[in-house]
Amino acid sequence: MKKIGLCLIITLTMLIIFALVVEVTKAAQETVKEAVQGNPGPEKMKGPVDSSKVIPKGPQWLGAPIMPDGTKVSERGGRYVTEYNMPYNQALAWYQEALKRYPDARYRDWKEEMYIEDQGAAKWHAIKISKTGGPKTEVTIVKDNWTWIIATLFIRFTGVFVVLLILWLCLNISGAIMLRVIKEEKAKQEPAASAND
Repeated sequence: MKKIGLCLIITLTMLIIFALVVEVTKAAQETVKEAVQGNPGPEKMKGPVDSSKVIPKGPQWLGAPIMPDGTKVSERGGRYVTEYNMPYNQALAWYQEALKRYPDARYRDWKEEMYIEDQGAAKWHAIKISKTGGPKTEVTIVKDNWTWIIATLFIRFTGVFVVLLILWLCLNISGAIMLRVIKEEKAKQEPAASAND
């Protein structure tokens, strides 16, 4: 009877730990969904989309739209920086309109900038619209790079590895407890069997 009770306790403990891991994962996904707002476009497209085919005609860099009437600040190191004589809200409105047909653009509203991230197959990775310039706004287009791709894969691999490690430790602990209980039961049964002889 003690064995069954102990097995039930261990099983319930493992189920609770597993449920907590699932809940933490769900909470993290909901937080990401709240932080990342999809581009609410009227048309839904399926599959990878080349951003250069769905943005308005005009200047672009690696398929990312460049707002006209700006002053080019620099183009080096995988970055294209332009400055505009307009406030942040006007620049953001222009980019939202330009990217409304591109389904893979995600908007991250940070304190000092709006970060428009490509989550598709475009050659550009992000468009950063600065909020700190007052009447002037600086827009930076960042080229997609392997550093970001490898870092994302590494984070996911590490997360899966940590979950598996926790489950492995729980199984080892429960196995050790079960072995101890079985040894104690055998030890109790042996003296009783020898006393009957």
